[in-house]
Amino acid sequence: MKYLITIYFFAFSALCLYSQSPPGKKQGIAVKIDNPPVINGILDDRCWTNSGAFTDFIQYEPYSGLPSRQRTVARVVYDNEGIYIGAMLYDLNPDSIRTEMGPRDGDMEIIADYFNVDIGPYNDGINGYSFKLTASGIQSDIRRSSGTGGRDLDWDAVWHSAARIVDSGWIAEIRIPFSAFRFSGENNEAWGFNLWRYIQRYGEWSSWNFADKSHGTSINYLGEITGINSIKSPPRISVTPYISAYIEKQAGEEEWNNAFHGGADLKVGLNDAFTLDATLIPDFGQVQSDDQILNLTPYEVKYNERRQFFTEGTDVFNKGGIFYSRRIGSTPTGYYSVDNELEPGEEVEFNPAEVRLINATKISGRTTKGLGIGFFNGITAESRAEIINTENNNTREIVTQPLTNYNMIVVDQNLGAGSYMSLANTNVLRSRPATGNNYTANVTATDMRYLSHDRTYSVNAVIALSQKYFSDSDNIFGHSIILTGGKTGGKFRYYYTHRAITNDYDPNDMGYLRRNNEFNNSLTFGYNIYEPVGKILHSLNRISMGYDMLHTPRKFSSLDIDFESTTTYRNFMVLQLESNINPIGTDDHYEAREEGRYYSRPPSATITASLATDNRRAISVMVSAEYQKFFSEYNMSSYRVSLSPSIRFNNKFKLGHTTTYHKKSNDIGYAGQTGSIIFGRRNSGTVENILSINYIISASSYCQARIRHYWSKADYVSYYVLNEDGSLGEDAPDMGSDINTNYFNIDMSYTWRFAPGSELKFVWKNSVYQSGPEIFASFRENLDALLDAPAINSLSLKILYYLDYHTLRSRL
Repeated sequence: MKYLITIYFFAFSALCLYSQSPPGKKQGIAVKIDNPPVINGILDDRCWTNSGAFTDFIQYEPYSGLPSRQRTVARVVYDNEGIYIGAMLYDLNPDSIRTEMGPRDGDMEIIADYFNVDIGPYNDGINGYSFKLTASGIQSDIRRSSGTGGRDLDWDAVWHSAARIVDSGWIAEIRIPFSAFRFSGENNEAWGFNLWRYIQRYGEWSSWNFADKSHGTSINYLGEITGINSIKSPPRISVTPYISAYIEKQAGEEEWNNAFHGGADLKVGLNDAFTLDATLIPDFGQVQSDDQILNLTPYEVKYNERRQFFTEGTDVFNKGGIFYSRRIGSTPTGYYSVDNELEPGEEVEFNPAEVRLINATKISGRTTKGLGIGFFNGITAESRAEIINTENNNTREIVTQPLTNYNMIVVDQNLGAGSYMSLANTNVLRSRPATGNNYTANVTATDMRYLSHDRTYSVNAVIALSQKYFSDSDNIFGHSIILTGGKTGGKFRYYYTHRAITNDYDPNDMGYLRRNNEFNNSLTFGYNIYEPVGKILHSLNRISMGYDMLHTPRKFSSLDIDFESTTTYRNFMVLQLESNINPIGTDDHYEAREEGRYYSRPPSATITASLATDNRRAISVMVSAEYQKFFSEYNMSSYRVSLSPSIRFNNKFKLGHTTTYHKKSNDIGYAGQTGSIIFGRRNSGTVENILSINYIISASSYCQARIRHYWSKADYVSYYVLNEDGSLGEDAPDMGSDINTNYFNIDMSYTWRFAPGSELKFVWKNSVYQSGPEIFASFRENLDALLDAPAINSLSLKILYYLDYHTLRSRL
């Protein structure tokens, strides 16, 4: 540990010596006004003629550093309520402006011309906000971070805009209230600021302040805007109450049940920089269904978070990688152990698969000195399983998870030039002991990144400590260290990564870690092409070599050589190539499901290729294929093919479909235990179809549908006893492990955003699950079995109404 820390700080010292001056920035001035413009897409208000122009946009791609092919003139003004941007986006061929419609926050999925405003109120080169408007009037807003936060597209702000096509091009007019984001209350502070334009038919991004894509991300290259001072901003208070109604029929039931819910989201600006967000009695019933799969691995499946409260504005909580919001309101910790507690004659009558969330609160913001602070708290209700005795009809309850309190606090300090240092802590408290769950979990992590001022060299470190305190057994402590350093900017790159995770490190009460007990070292070399060469627009390439061992004891796991390449051509086709070579095999210490045991996988080679056509065209296609070969006596191999066509019938109607087939021949994996660990040789196949339909009525009214069918089967051919040396020994009896699984989901919705921040949403959800030991040979036979399985149906209507202090004051 001390040697690693010494190396880390030595590298940081060398980095500081190498650092150069930051690149120059353009500077613009925002003019304060008394009479705000009318946001109607017509730049005839007097304020626009009295302000300076933001011009001379420079290409980001495809021809980095060259002037934009079309002229853009933007102007910026402000008052005590907000900031206003008016832009004339000249176009010599206005008939060629792309105006496809799409849902709000459709982002780059919408094939249209864009105008984009980037604002970094703290001017730190790390954090900021993006407000994007298409030529068809569709809004997207994104919370930006160059660190682990990345792009938070789920962050939503209430702002006003208008777009209009005119003879000389198109106009974008935007009003962003100061209540939409956090900023320093200091006077005469320069804000980070940039303006972007995207011309769809050229595939051209250009910006007012030049952004060098070979070093860092676009949020690192904000220019500066001055003149914003003496703001008398109104109180930032808003409440969004909701009511929802459900009609549902559970699987196997004949009658429909109804339910009504009500609650609210509250947002309070504690000052100009810090905001409190709270949700009381939330309802997430309209969230898109998870893409569930047949999981034959020893690892937990990680699902995407789609609940808006947990996805919006959570960038600061991602520091340290110890926060996985799906833990809150997820499956009870004792859900799977209920069967083990049954007495003779008992069976499970009811066992809730999700814990009910009572409320959640978060406070976050950043001071003028660049100190970010985040606090999160969530409370879930007690969860109980109902048990019935079939002989005397007596019932009893088992607590599968007690009332639980989830807490997280983060302190994050910006260090300039895109560098930062943060400290995060999560704590899970349970109200009283429950079988197998009577402990308190605490995880602390520090996340540090240092960049040279020219963003060419970087050093990253994430160091974490997990602690579990039990009332009836010894406490458990573990730690994790991840270090990365090297040249991470420019055309030629090289960096080294070290991972050391102890066997006792476990952040999974509030975080997600796929596996622990790792000791890994890897070296990566890359060469990127950022300027057009021949038929290539740009190309990203890297090769890495990694050597894995267990942390305790230090035993070999694997040696891997990986190659990745992504190339975009002048016709905007994208070719991706990936390969993996495992030359001496893998000692898999996890597949055996027993500590100290492992399975020796044979050497293997994998190659993957995908090709995507120009997605700006009415019809586009992406096709991918993968082949993997294991060099062993069992003739193990697999292949996967995927086809994803997309058809844009007009500017309002788009259809997409993805078909994937994955076939594994003679795949070998864990099958069960009979005193010995039993492995099985199986042939497995997976077919997945996803159909997506978007029909846009207007910028504020749209219909969406997503239909998914997933079919996976594993047909076991033979069984073997796993030997102590990791090889497969004598034949074992039939374990009866064959499985055939189907998941079918329909998610259809109609959304009407009838006012800024307010919406009405109608959703139909249909879900079918079928699983059993009978293997169906044909798709038709499987489909017949699926149609015979009981379905869950849900119809819901939810209305949210956004109210803020400014609106209420105006009305009163």
